[in-house]
Amino acid sequence: MLRRMSTEPPQTPNRFATLLRRSLWVFGALYVVYLIVGNIALNTAPLLRSLNRRPEAFQVQWSHAETWWPGYLRTSHLRMRGQAREWLWTAEGESASGRFLWWPLLHREFRFKTVDVSEVSISVQSAKNDLKPLPWNSDAWWITAERIETSTLRRLQWNDLLVTGDMFGAVGFTHQLRGGITRVLASDIRSRRAVVDYGPHWRSQDVDFDLHFSSDAFTHDQPPGWQKLERANLHLTYEGSTPALNLGIAPAEKNATKTPPNDGHLSADITLDHGVLADGGKLHWQGAVATTDARGVARRAAGSASLTVKSNEVEAQLSVPPSHQADDPWAGDYFSSDMLFASRRVLPFRSSSETLKLLSGSVAAHWHFASLSWLKPLASKKPWLQWDGAGEIDTALRIDHGRLLPGSRLDVPRLDLAAMLLGNRFSGVANAKGSVVTTPNGAISMMDMSVRKFSLAPVSSPSRPYLRGETMQLDLQSSDDLSKFRDTALAHLQFANADVPDLQAYNHYLPGKSLYFISGHGSMSSDLHIDGEGDVSAGRMQMRTRGAQIALGASRLTGNLNMDTQLSVAKRSGHTFDLRNFSLSMDGVQMDGADDPSWWTTITLERGRLDWDRPMHLDGQASMRMKNLSVLLALFAKRNAFPAWIGHIVDDGEAQVTSTVQAGGGEFVMDDLRASNKRVDLLARLRIADGKPNGSVYARWGVLSVGVALDNGQRQFHLIRAAKWYQQQPPLLPAKRASSP
Repeated sequence: MLRRMSTEPPQTPNRFATLLRRSLWVFGALYVVYLIVGNIALNTAPLLRSLNRRPEAFQVQWSHAETWWPGYLRTSHLRMRGQAREWLWTAEGESASGRFLWWPLLHREFRFKTVDVSEVSISVQSAKNDLKPLPWNSDAWWITAERIETSTLRRLQWNDLLVTGDMFGAVGFTHQLRGGITRVLASDIRSRRAVVDYGPHWRSQDVDFDLHFSSDAFTHDQPPGWQKLERANLHLTYEGSTPALNLGIAPAEKNATKTPPNDGHLSADITLDHGVLADGGKLHWQGAVATTDARGVARRAAGSASLTVKSNEVEAQLSVPPSHQADDPWAGDYFSSDMLFASRRVLPFRSSSETLKLLSGSVAAHWHFASLSWLKPLASKKPWLQWDGAGEIDTALRIDHGRLLPGSRLDVPRLDLAAMLLGNRFSGVANAKGSVVTTPNGAISMMDMSVRKFSLAPVSSPSRPYLRGETMQLDLQSSDDLSKFRDTALAHLQFANADVPDLQAYNHYLPGKSLYFISGHGSMSSDLHIDGEGDVSAGRMQMRTRGAQIALGASRLTGNLNMDTQLSVAKRSGHTFDLRNFSLSMDGVQMDGADDPSWWTTITLERGRLDWDRPMHLDGQASMRMKNLSVLLALFAKRNAFPAWIGHIVDDGEAQVTSTVQAGGGEFVMDDLRASNKRVDLLARLRIADGKPNGSVYARWGVLSVGVALDNGQRQFHLIRAAKWYQQQPPLLPAKRASSP
């Protein structure tokens, strides 16, 4: 019995095997459920609706997605787009697969370990509006991609910069939603035989480049814009062909020829570490320089440029030697520049003044340009002075820490000049000679421009000139400090005896039907000083006419007019000037409908102010000398309408006259007018509005007196108590003191 019991096998069940079998069934069932639920969820609309809750900020689509185990995801035809503040972005890939980690979800973070993408295209464009993120809070979710990699990066675009070809990219980043911080991890983009386009005119082919980059933490607002590069580290190596470097290109004419593309070569090895160029960085370009001459024919020359980063400075050189081609009249053109920038720091951006003070070197050139319009912003702070047209420049400049050194020069034998002053446009063909000279107060920059065959026309209608002259001189003077050149630029414009073929051209300055030229011609001379804003600060203007016919209300005067005035700038908004030594003389004057002998007058304006803006406004206190009082009285009534004694004495003797004068706004006003000669005293107020005269006049000879009220051409004579009647007439300009008989 004992032997039988010892030979029987034990009956203990294998509990471990059972547990393992059951666990495998459970995990298998869960895996099947995961496959079914996960893949259904990835390919149905609810998940996409949840991800695209703010479509203006973020959208994602795919044609098919699958997951084979938790933490693994694969999509086909992935399309993402969105807007981050002022930037619109899109990213597309034929397929994407990767792993994400589960445990960071406990800390409100989506973390992708690795992501592999194929056939990738990325574009970033400026948006029309600024899409602000939702208000930031510390509990906002994070998105982290430790490494997104593709060996088939086909297209990269940032506004006008486009890179296409076979590229490799590996990028990592972490970003907090709702406008939180962003950090770029160590990343790399490499290409072999790629094509780089910038806009429609630049293409670099067969490009091999390698860009390594990373950055410290930043937000969209801090630092702003390109200053984010202060927190970045970038290393770029670049080798590729380039098109010709275009200098002085004007719009191509029909017979212009295109320059062959991509016959240059650019190589670079540059590191920017937190806004500072690393010592040893180099850039070199060699290729063709293309221009278009005045005939619209493309020209080519060989050129080279280099940039070298040294321990404490950056050296930049550009050279285009003369080509010496026998069949090219411009083959002697050359350009040479050797500049030093006394700092390796690029960011933060300096002001233009600080930047120029770090600049030293020399420039020597003789070059023909199809257009000189690119010189416009160099001459003045505001574009009142413009250079244009085809021309050549011959220059030799030496610069020391932003200052032009004595001996520097700039010669332009021919240019089309335009100067906008007081709402008018001076234009003509000029030659310019610039130099830096030493004075007792230090070095100054000077530019002398002699203009031939110039004209003057309204800015609003430049094709209708109303003044033409043979010569005009325009001189510029400024600081030798390039950072202050535009702010300190002063100009002096002079011309003499320019022809004014039709005085009616000046009627847009005059008060409409109340005072205007009917006919006549003359000449004008001017001597104007212009400040850096392009405004006339002081000057003198003279005009002489012969046989000018003038309408003053209903009266018509014909005679010779001479005007001479000095201008000095007033505190103003617009073009308001204090007039000094303003004088206006007329002689040989005849009034239509009168057979009086010719008349003359000289008018001097004291405490005068002139607003040059159209229509012109003038006011001041006038003092006049005139041959007699006949013309003044004729403004109110014909001689035979007055009592007989007026006709006997009005021509008797030179008269002295004072009056407050105002012209503008369609009106011409003489108020508080006082006139006298050795026999008669005269007081008057006259307003001509829209060509219609109104006013009152009082004349006295001994015990005899007469008053005349003028109302829209109708006259009423006052022969009794004329003095008392005149005293009761209100002044036309309330701010001025009324006169008493």
